Amino acid sequence: MEQLTIRDIVETEQTERDRSLESTIQVLGIGFGGGAIASGIIVQRIDKINPPLTVISPNNLPHPFYASSLLSVLATLFFIGIGWLITKCQYHPRDKK
Repeated sequence: MEQLTIRDIVETEQTERDRSLESTIQVLGIGFGGGAIASGIIVQRIDKINPPLTVISPNNLPHPFYASSLLSVLATLFFIGIGWLITKCQYHPRDKK
């Protein structure tokens, strides 16, 4: 009888870890998916004719590549935050306490 109780505790802990991993994967999926979509949109906005890839362009502005890279990273982080909020605010019937 005691082994059954220990087994139940181990299975419960494993279920909680699996659920945590599932939530993490959902958050990252939302973040990277949204970031990829935003990146595709941002890249389309870059002019087709650009100066050579240098840190500072002749008119002292950063190259559009750097701006689009930064915006893509920021969009990914934004969507990861949105995904985290969605997963934390979801109602699960098994969470009743």
